[in-house]
Amino acid sequence: MTCKMPIARYWCVVAVCVLVSVAGTVTVAAEEESSSLPVDIVIDATYASAYYWRGASAGAGTSFMQPSADVSYAAGPVTVGANVWYSQGIEGGDADNSEIDYTVSLGASLGVVDISAGVIDYVIPNSFPFADGHVLEANASIGISALPFDNAIAFYMNLAGDDDSSMYLAPSLGTTYKNLGIGLTAGLALGESALYGTEGAALVDITPSISYSIPGDAETSVSFNIGYNPNTDLKMSYITIGTSFSID
Repeated sequence: MTCKMPIARYWCVVAVCVLVSVAGTVTVAAEEESSSLPVDIVIDATYASAYYWRGASAGAGTSFMQPSADVSYAAGPVTVGANVWYSQGIEGGDADNSEIDYTVSLGASLGVVDISAGVIDYVIPNSFPFADGHVLEANASIGISALPFDNAIAFYMNLAGDDDSSMYLAPSLGTTYKNLGIGLTAGLALGESALYGTEGAALVDITPSISYSIPGDAETSVSFNIGYNPNTDLKMSYITIGTSFSID
């Protein structure tokens, strides 16, 4: 798969989204009496024993470090945010398997219903493992927390960098009890896609997971996951260990 859109156009899209978010933040802040901005900054460091993404493997037997930084601003029920996520293999496999993703998002909490939309720019310099160069993807999701299980469904569509304009639907559910959490996600490719290896609509991911949050000042959790792609029979089990710090 080859990226046909000039890189400058990618960054124009991302820059516009960021500027809109910042402009909204400044406008609302100017209307508030408080001199401090209610901006949340979260720094996360995650270790993954393997990299599994939407039914595909980015290197079984290769461990990855995946840090990220998230900045968000809340104005009532509305939140605007930006995120930078990085992945790099730390042992074995391809020595140049880095990836960096840039995300801008807009969300709202309406009682027990959460809705969000955003744009992600996947930057994969060495065509590893899922695409060549850049893939620009739009997404929208809705979640409901009033049922016995938290339920959500997300829709993704590639805007550029993918000749098939691949679409992906990801329903999920989960629940927590004290420090223990269980979850289940699924993924459906909605049509022919070289990215997901499908010739038509197909179920490409089933991932159950169980996690435990370790009490402490930082939010640290350990998760065990099993990824299975019914379309290719790929099966992977992996663990993640993540620690996040909030800066108010």
